[in-house]
Amino acid sequence: MSENLVRVETPVEFFREQLGKAMEHQRVNASAFTEYYLVNLLAACVRGDALPASEDGYDETPLALLYARAAQAPRTERARLLRLLGDSALFVSGFFAESVDGTLVDLGYYRSMGGRAYACLGQEAPFAFGPDVFAELSRRFSQFADVLAEVSEKSRLAHPISLVRLYERWLATGSRRAAMLLAEQGVTPIVGSEGVRH
Repeated sequence: MSENLVRVETPVEFFREQLGKAMEHQRVNASAFTEYYLVNLLAACVRGDALPASEDGYDETPLALLYARAAQAPRTERARLLRLLGDSALFVSGFFAESVDGTLVDLGYYRSMGGRAYACLGQEAPFAFGPDVFAELSRRFSQFADVLAEVSEKSRLAHPISLVRLYERWLATGSRRAAMLLAEQGVTPIVGSEGVRH
């Protein structure tokens, strides 16, 4: 009897397992509907299905442009554009957070725009993917971005994280996960008495 040396699984199966591990590691709970949404978002983005086509003159479509289009669109198109905006912002700010370093916008911008898009979508189509999925994605956008960041890191071959970049991510977002990773490396980030991060 021969055993398979290579484990064959679909992207959905792979990301379900990775997302579950990351959520457990970070002690993040979510509704079953939201977990299902996140797994399918990862699988779709890796295939390139859930990302907006690039605009002429841009490497990627600016989130502000998607938001402006959504604000002027009829209801069905508005919901599609808001979802595209939220999904893109979550995927980039989580899975590819380091790609934002050195650009004109920071992770806070991605997280703010994505959270706002999901909040609007939650009001327009609250049960499109199960009870309150978009409201939960909006409220806990940063937590879910941190979870996707861990999935990204665990999905790559051993790739060391730069302490400086990690510290800059913590400064920009206040991410609990970034603070934990810094602490594991012997760096203790603190918030000053006036709410200023040090």
